[in-house]
Amino acid sequence: MAYSRRSRAVVAVAFAAVFLWLAPRVAASSDDESHVVSGVLFVNDVSRKPILGLSPLIGGADIDLRRLAHHRVSLQAVIAAGQKPGSVAFTMLGSKGTSYARIESQAPFFLCGDYVDCPLLATPDVYTVTVQAYSGEDATGTPIGAEFSVRFTVSEDEAAAADQTIDVLFVGNSLIGTATRATGEDTPELMRHFATSAGRSVNITKVIHFGYSLRHTWNDGLAATALDGTRQYDFIVLQELSTLVATNLPAARDTLLKLYAPTFQRALKPGGRVVLFKNWALTNPSPFRSRTAAKAAIDANYAALSAALATPNLLAPIGDEFEKIIAAEGPSYLIVPDGKHPNDNAVYLDAATLFGILLGQSPRDLPALYLPADVAAYLRGVAATAIGY
Repeated sequence: MAYSRRSRAVVAVAFAAVFLWLAPRVAASSDDESHVVSGVLFVNDVSRKPILGLSPLIGGADIDLRRLAHHRVSLQAVIAAGQKPGSVAFTMLGSKGTSYARIESQAPFFLCGDYVDCPLLATPDVYTVTVQAYSGEDATGTPIGAEFSVRFTVSEDEAAAADQTIDVLFVGNSLIGTATRATGEDTPELMRHFATSAGRSVNITKVIHFGYSLRHTWNDGLAATALDGTRQYDFIVLQELSTLVATNLPAARDTLLKLYAPTFQRALKPGGRVVLFKNWALTNPSPFRSRTAAKAAIDANYAALSAALATPNLLAPIGDEFEKIIAAEGPSYLIVPDGKHPNDNAVYLDAATLFGILLGQSPRDLPALYLPADVAAYLRGVAATAIGY
């Protein structure tokens, strides 16, 4: 009888354990279903890419038409992973009385059709776009998930844009802290130089220490001070140790979610974003068998970090740009002989990319500065294409 009671107790404990294991997963599934439409992308219809810095749209965003390479743009609904709605209904209302509505029954789901220009987006106004997913085609069946809505402004007020100063915090190490031999500017400073040349104002705060991981920077109290809420930022750019994300995702995720993420609510301005600086694969791919394998790990793990972070964020596609150029020109075009750090070309590329993301403006017309005109134009073209301009 004693053995029977013990057996029943074991079974009860096991059942309870299984129930507790399942409970959060049931809740998570329910939560996922409430976010079938998880956002809206601002898409360049020419490049067929979302414009980073403007995508996904966040409440209160101001899209300055003068800063875009052209006005051929559209809106695309972001569907949460694992969801397959039968259709998506869009409604866009302008504060001046304009409106547009459309139902899409085939993915990808666009407000005006696949890569078809939306005329209203080239007309200054304050807009609210609302998106609802349905189980059946043509908005039939039942609504699935919560309605998604975002309010934003389309403008072309040059004076207002010139008066707007953005505040950016950079936390990282030598990959963004390496200065050019030509001018002595690191990536944040060169990005600000570009902004000044474009008539824009940027305040930068730098917490950059060579050889440090983001955790090391935090543990030394350096990043914690910059993120204590005394100062708020439009963007927080985080650049991790060169190979850490690719080789130890749990450690990188733990640092981001447990140390940095709890500070974002107080350290970001309303509508502010986090930018994860996606590192490049080093010349020596160890511990991976090849640079291709290293790049695959970088891609997968940075995407996982971005998805795990609840705060609005985006990936600066620096590593993608490096691969495109290295495939054509070789590693020495961007990386110094140590196989890791950026040369003057690479710093220019990185700064142009971040300029486009942070300022919401195409980098194609930036000045060549210290580089030959053809080299600078090539690098700007790669950066502009990568971020959707």
